[in-house]
Amino acid sequence: MEPLKGTNVLIRDGEIKRREAANRAYLMKLKNENLLFNYRLEAGRFSGRGIPDDAHGGWESPVCQLRGHFLGHWLSAAAMHVEETGDPELRVKMELIIDELAECQKDNGGRWAGPIPEKYLHWIANGKSIWAPQYNLHKLLMGLVDAYLYAGNEKALSIADSFADWFVDWSGRFSREQFDDILDVETGGMLEVWADLLRITGNAKYKSLLERYYRSRLFQPLLEGKDPLTNMHANTTIPEVLGCARAYEVTGEQRWMDIVKAYWKCAVTERGYLATGGQTAGEVWMPKNKMKARLGDKNQEHCTVYNMIRLAEFLFRHSRTPPMRNTSSTTCTTASCRRRITKNIR
Repeated sequence: MEPLKGTNVLIRDGEIKRREAANRAYLMKLKNENLLFNYRLEAGRFSGRGIPDDAHGGWESPVCQLRGHFLGHWLSAAAMHVEETGDPELRVKMELIIDELAECQKDNGGRWAGPIPEKYLHWIANGKSIWAPQYNLHKLLMGLVDAYLYAGNEKALSIADSFADWFVDWSGRFSREQFDDILDVETGGMLEVWADLLRITGNAKYKSLLERYYRSRLFQPLLEGKDPLTNMHANTTIPEVLGCARAYEVTGEQRWMDIVKAYWKCAVTERGYLATGGQTAGEVWMPKNKMKARLGDKNQEHCTVYNMIRLAEFLFRHSRTPPMRNTSSTTCTTASCRRRITKNIR
């Protein structure tokens, strides 16, 4: 069962159309040179003597270790809008960006296409603390895959496929234990994108990458009915399990579905949840049914809730019934409600 999307959906609601127009305006407003700045810098294609005054800052600053990941989000959003509307202006803008990414990849030697140096991946292999380089690079890979899937851009797929060759060679240098250490550093949705590329290309290298990115230190305890999640960074693990969900859809192997179900049982059914639907504080999994002590000014963030909604959608789509949740109690977090309330979603 696949969801309806793209031109199969006709939007008539005025507020949704207003938001769609606002999103489109934002996508068009951002300058190509700013979106591409860190990629061109890394590939030696920027020759200026200073950072442009209007360059993107924050996590996109050229001195931030997470720089460049926003372009992947932009590509995904642009591709989805193009599929939904056929917008020719946005399509051309996206194609020009992908053309420049291809040139950056070429100048980087034909495989590396990232906005950060390759040595970041070598550094995490050596145990040096670097801010989530694979989380960063996944955003570009996913954006390229979306540009192909939603907008039919063959060049985007070619860039992603060549970039994957770098990961095949790099990941193949390590023993299982060594690569497990690397997987302990946030990988984002790398497992999911390898599954997507396996489905698109059928290339056996993606089967190898699925096996290498199998995070046994997380998945095995879940399959054994243990709780590896409490006090763990939540939004490191959710994308990894979404990768298992995608791997199940692509390969049909039951082991991937078993991990997803074990994860939901540990994260939700046995853990309980706040009245707002989350189970985390400051992106960290709260203890099972002991959430009151963790309440504060940093409860669940949007990223974790969104990713758990994606996981719930997957389970619902494959079972045709709502995923089991804790039916005993929910913690109410409002000032006027400090009691435990019973909630049965059935």
